[in-house]
Amino acid sequence: MKNNFKFTLPDFPNDHFEYEENIFTGKSVLKQNGIIVKQSKEKGKPFLITTTNQEIVKAFPKGSFPDISAKTLTIAEKKYPMASKLKWYEYVIGALPIVLVLSGGAIGGFIGGAATIINYTLFRTTTSPVNKYLKVLGVNIACFIIIMFAATLFSTLF
Repeated sequence: MKNNFKFTLPDFPNDHFEYEENIFTGKSVLKQNGIIVKQSKEKGKPFLITTTNQEIVKAFPKGSFPDISAKTLTIAEKKYPMASKLKWYEYVIGALPIVLVLSGGAIGGFIGGAATIINYTLFRTTTSPVNKYLKVLGVNIACFIIIMFAATLFSTLF
């Protein structure tokens, strides 16, 4: 499953950017006008964006809180959001699996956290709202079933 954000930057008004990140592996790609931007190996792994003057600008991808699935690009100490913010009720509905930490402990927290990130990613897809909410509902139900299965398994084994 991948996050895919299309955006523009004020410092690059004629350029279109697309950021793609695998939510499980963390591998990311930035494209500038459809061309893959090189990524440096230095600390923070900045992308090396080329300006119209052929200068190189370092753009650091960073997570944002509370929605860690939405990234920002930091260029010269300025933060630029790559994705639009979710509505308040999408944050609440998407984070419902976190409640499983109360019944599932650390395992419930891990599964609930993963499901929350998946839900936030699903809310940012370009499908219809009904489709988004049905998928999120499916993830929430699957998360609950997995925790109940794990709890039953642990109680019978130990």
